[in-house]
Amino acid sequence: MRFIVRLVSLVAVALGLLGMAAAGADSNTVLVGRIEGVINPITARYVDRVLDEADQRHVAAVVFVIDTPGGLIDSTYKITARFLAAGVPIVTYVAPAGSRAASAGTFITMAGHVAAMAPSTNIGAAHPVDSSGGDIQGDLRLKAENDAVAHIVNIAKARGRNEQWAEDAVRKSVSIGSDDAVKIGVVDVIASDVNDLLVKIDGRKVTTAAGTVTLATKGALVGDGAPTPIDNFLHLIVDPQIAVLLFTIGTYGIIFELSNPSLIFPGIIGVIAVILALFAFGTLDANAAGIALMIFSVVLFVAEIKIASHFLLTAGGLVALIAGTIILFPPLRPTFPGLRADVDPVVIATVALVSGAFFFFVARFAISTRQLAWAGGSPALVGATGVAKSDIGPIGVAYVAGEDWSARSEGGAIPRGSAVRVKRREGLSLIVEPSDSSPGRGAS
Repeated sequence: MRFIVRLVSLVAVALGLLGMAAAGADSNTVLVGRIEGVINPITARYVDRVLDEADQRHVAAVVFVIDTPGGLIDSTYKITARFLAAGVPIVTYVAPAGSRAASAGTFITMAGHVAAMAPSTNIGAAHPVDSSGGDIQGDLRLKAENDAVAHIVNIAKARGRNEQWAEDAVRKSVSIGSDDAVKIGVVDVIASDVNDLLVKIDGRKVTTAAGTVTLATKGALVGDGAPTPIDNFLHLIVDPQIAVLLFTIGTYGIIFELSNPSLIFPGIIGVIAVILALFAFGTLDANAAGIALMIFSVVLFVAEIKIASHFLLTAGGLVALIAGTIILFPPLRPTFPGLRADVDPVVIATVALVSGAFFFFVARFAISTRQLAWAGGSPALVGATGVAKSDIGPIGVAYVAGEDWSARSEGGAIPRGSAVRVKRREGLSLIVEPSDSSPGRGAS
């Protein structure tokens, strides 16, 4: 017994030493992330992810390499608020040469504990504009401008930077290059690349939410915190041009499906595209969009059992399930302690494969059962009457003998609601013709 206790104690001590060694290794690491393109909710969520990882690993600092033309004010304010409340030192770096930190990028760059620029870069032009890039008019202009000025001046004051220039960047849309930015105290240093930056800021003292920290970045290991493929995919979706295209495609898909209910494929694509578009517009947040897609996947899986779709419904359900899971729990990122756990890509793939296989075999069983029913009941159903559930011209849906069937007309188009008579069966479809008699059973 004593031997076991000692063994457990030794293992615990060894694990503790390994943990300390790992923490020590990370304390000599600088995590490098990238803020590129238009600032939007996906950018803000990506910044949260990088800073959460930095907090977990207790890294020496986080460097965000910035190149942006601007973006949404709400997302910008979320990023700057996170920077101002960060316990880990944050270095904002406008790079490489030729890059810019325009508009929203100005706020973000100035919010870093250390702000830097590469040669031949610029910063400024932070006046608020409307969503089309035009000037805001009337009282709304004054309100947006004053709010932006108050926010950027607070940032400049908190970081000890040029408050007057910060105000002018908003009110007058002034913009300056890297050399002038250092001279007038907008940023702290010019560096040719990340390695040069780490050497130049080594030994600087910065004040974080956790207290005063002396940067030890010279010779530090550089960790990659670049956006994942999922981040890039979601960033692409929320682009206004892509969002409008998704909504248009989704709308047409739903219209085609309502006009021809038996097509199935346009309806699936339409619903998924509309949900993604609403997520991109901000009407649905990530949680709502993810849950909506997952619920839609369940609906498609269940419908596969009832409707002969040649497994189009199962395929659509798998796409909706995977997309919803990725939006709800983005993979390929660290866990957020105390918030929610990520879903490993292997788990997503396993769930998708198991679900697809399960409903594939369930649907096959349902189809085989239906075929058996036809084998025993064909004589009674041939010649039976029913109702056209949709326009059959020549393909549609008919309600016969208490069930919905794919139907095809050989005698011209049959309007919705008209009586039909079964001529014969071909596979899982009924060949029907107009009938003047009333159906034995009404449509549900």
